[in-house]
Amino acid sequence: MEQKIREALAEINPGFMNYDGDNLCADLGIDSHDIFNVVMSLETAFDIEIEPVYMRMDNFMSIGKIEAMIQEIMQKA
Repeated sequence: MEQKIREALAEINPGFMNYDGDNLCADLGIDSHDIFNVVMSLETAFDIEIEPVYMRMDNFMSIGKIEAMIQEIMQKA
């Protein structure tokens, strides 16, 4: 799952492929516009819908947090 997340996110910012930190926003300069694109990319890659309740910056701070969010969404489906 991690590799698929990285590939989806690399379409927006190639820095995602090797990122291993815990603050995407600060480290890669991700802003709210980028988060919208991240959401769209993840929804397409995983065939899910990321509902507004998940649209919190803390869910997008690291690859691990994104993975945990996707797993939670998929379990509820």
